[in-house]
Formats: sequence, C-alpha cells, structure tokens
Amino acid sequence: MLSQYPQRKGAASGLPTNVQAILATAADVQQMISHGINPDGSLRPEAFRALLKLKGVNVKALTELHGFQDPIFHQVINREFQNETVENIIAEVLGLSADADRIWGRQAKNPAA
Repeated sequence: MLSQYPQRKGAASGLPTNVQAILATAADVQQMISHGINPDGSLRPEAFRALLKLKGVNVKALTELHGFQDPIFHQVINREFQNETVENIIAEVLGLSADADRIWGRQAKNPAA
C-alpha cells in the first residue's frame, strides 16, 4: 500500500506512515508554539494557528458557526484587526478563556494598584 504522506527526513522508521505523519505534525506544532509566545505571555499569530491546528479547529468553520465574515478571524489571529468578541471566541475554543486578556496582550481592565 502506498503512503499518502511524504516521508520526512529523520522519520521514525518501522512505524506506520500515518503515525510518522502525526509525530511530524506534533513536532511542527510544538515548534510553532514555542516560538510564538511573547515575554508578556501574549501569543503570536503562529502560536494561535498551532494551537487551533492541535485542537483540530477549522477557522472557516468557526467563522461560519459564529456568523462572521471569513477574513475577520484570520485578521484577528494575525493581529491586523482587534475584535474582542472574536478574540474571546478563539480563547474559549482553545480552553484559555480565563486567560483571554493575557494571551491577546490586552491590558487588565482593573489593574491592581
């Protein structure tokens, strides 16, 4: 049976091809996440994309589900446009709604004095 995934350099030999592809994808996602966190804890676009990919979330489906135009989610992820509603939707999907202000780099509304 032919593999539907291309063989990557350094792929674990002896494992089924689909397992090799999953491991390669996981390594790619880990690299995107590790390079995608700012010193203040906010996430860069590549971290958002990696986390969404890891969760198996399709941005187009997410956009349609919440009734937004397709480009807005991409613009928010790329930090080209701010929309707190979309930011909160993405944070919720990622399971980070409690940290939404931090991951989006928003100032706390009531900072401790």
